[in-house]
Amino acid sequence: MTTGWLLAPQAVPIYDGVGQPDEPYRYVAAPAGAPKTAPATSGTATSPLSGGRNTNGMSVQTAEMGPQASLFVPPQALAAGKGDVTVTTTPKAAADQPAGAVIDGNVYAISVVSSSGGPVTLTDQAAIATLYLRSTTAKQPGPVMEYRAAAAAPWKQLKTSRGGTDIYVSSFVGAGDYALAFVASSAKASKGSSPLLYILLGVGALLVLVIVAVRRRSGATDTR
Repeated sequence: MTTGWLLAPQAVPIYDGVGQPDEPYRYVAAPAGAPKTAPATSGTATSPLSGGRNTNGMSVQTAEMGPQASLFVPPQALAAGKGDVTVTTTPKAAADQPAGAVIDGNVYAISVVSSSGGPVTLTDQAAIATLYLRSTTAKQPGPVMEYRAAAAAPWKQLKTSRGGTDIYVSSFVGAGDYALAFVASSAKASKGSSPLLYILLGVGALLVLVIVAVRRRSGATDTR
């Protein structure tokens, strides 16, 4: 359940407590057993440019209840030529996986395009641009945000915070692919020793102590 979208400084919807629960997750390529839903949606927003920068803040949200992707770009965060700049978020199926992780839900391709056709770059104001993605589940430990600048580039993990029961937020670092991903079980296990291992070691040590104690007791009896 979505507990709220924290996209300051503008007003944002809060779903819990007002009779509007999240609808089932909309996949581009649904896994077996997933409920049938309407297609996943895109989002877009456009701002005019003044002095080569966007004059308006842009909120780019998909149309699900609650949104599966929500991006806020503040004013002056994008540098481009004349005309306007458009930001679009488009869902797509995962074609490959990050190393040691499994993508949860859709990949979201974010494009940033200037009407002049020239390049668009991020300014220092983009430091407060934020992207929220909704997970398919509220289970914990939760997923992390992964990013790549192009389909041929490797995925890299972004610093991720939990923004709601099933919502995760990270900084927007530019156009490219974004996705939530769960660290694979094997990767998790490699980061630390299993509790079962400590239990087995403890039992083994206890058995050794018992055997030593029994032998010492037996030896003391024989000397008598």
